[in-house]
Amino acid sequence: MNYGTRPSLMNRNPRQIGIAQVMLSGVFFGVLGVSGKSVFENGVKAGELLSLRFLIAAILLWPVVLILFPRHWRLRPREIALCAGLGTGGYALFSSCFFLALQGMSASLTVLLLYLYPIFVSLLAWMFLGEKIPRQKWPALPLAMIGLVLLVWDEFSVERVSSLLLGVGSAVFYSAYILVSSRFLKGIPPLVSITYILSFAGIALSALHQRDLEHVTVQLTENWRAMLAIVFLGTVGAMTLFLAGLQKLKAWEVSILSMLEPITGIALAVLILGERLNSWQGIGAAGIMGALVFVSLPSKRSESG
Repeated sequence: MNYGTRPSLMNRNPRQIGIAQVMLSGVFFGVLGVSGKSVFENGVKAGELLSLRFLIAAILLWPVVLILFPRHWRLRPREIALCAGLGTGGYALFSSCFFLALQGMSASLTVLLLYLYPIFVSLLAWMFLGEKIPRQKWPALPLAMIGLVLLVWDEFSVERVSSLLLGVGSAVFYSAYILVSSRFLKGIPPLVSITYILSFAGIALSALHQRDLEHVTVQLTENWRAMLAIVFLGTVGAMTLFLAGLQKLKAWEVSILSMLEPITGIALAVLILGERLNSWQGIGAAGIMGALVFVSLPSKRSESG
């Protein structure tokens, strides 16, 4: 069979494929909240969970990458340095800021501060990458942010001012991760780049938070079900799909589409943990979904470039 004569679905409609990939990554990222909560209840600290999450994912991915990409897994020194920066100064730092912020203020406010990143990404992408939001899609960003406020609105509390800075820092570092990945990782297969990024993030966080191999074994034994969901869905699947979508879409589009994550997290909390969804949260979720529709609809001029 000659597959070369038939255009693939990816070549026919790359933008729609990218939208689906980013939205599915948001669903997978949404698994982290419920799974992480069960792990924390068993006494695992945030730094320990993050280090295990990234390191185990990297260990599992390397054989896959070596088999599937025998000619592409060897990156140039510049590309390795870039992935090292994205792993340690991007993902590991953003994740650490987020979980440290949780220790000093309410979870709802922490999430709200993290999701300032679509605003940061949109502004910085316009300033440095020349990406402009089409006029007919301007309502998407304010609609998504208003929806998020309603979705996570609760009794906000702050115990330490430093936690506010860490919360904003998580948004800043995640924005940098998205913009740098969008600009410099387009020529690398997503599964290859994410394996390098996870490796550096896992090594850096393990050096900081893991000291006792016996303790690590106990952590994995007691939390293996939740860790499977965290590693396979919330890390490997989510991060790979995110980078794959980022190669096909504008950075500002990806930042808004990924807001399916908090909706998924709250939906799973309702279904699995028995938490209640109030009417304001329902309106907020509808607002975010409306923003996703705005972004997904084709513009009058093509946005695939």
